[in-house]
Amino acid sequence: MTYKIVSKPHAWWPIRFNGVTEEGEIVTNEIQGRFVILDEDEFKQLETDMMPALLGDAADNADKPLSAQFVPFVQRMMVDWKDVLDEDGSSLPFNPENLGRLLRVPNFAWGVATAFREVRRGEPERRKGN
Repeated sequence: MTYKIVSKPHAWWPIRFNGVTEEGEIVTNEIQGRFVILDEDEFKQLETDMMPALLGDAADNADKPLSAQFVPFVQRMMVDWKDVLDEDGSSLPFNPENLGRLLRVPNFAWGVATAFREVRRGEPERRKGN
């Protein structure tokens, strides 16, 4: 068996995050994200760079909302999306402004982080249930 080194591997992967409908039902939302599979050095640098924002120590970003602080980090791991619609039903393009909007949605940031870990590990999804 052979292995081909690719300089910047990418992969589409589902991003799932829970939400609540107006009727009070819990739903699992799902979109597709196109992730960059960071190499070990890039991944370590991303973790290092994110730590001040996660701990609230990012003095240069203290005046920015947390969602805005995370836009550049998410853009380092995700470069596109599918299945994201605006209120009027039109397709919402992947850009910093729209990413910031989605990062304000409850549970979305956690869904991105989970999807990124899954695709980077390259493990099949774990079975649900027993």
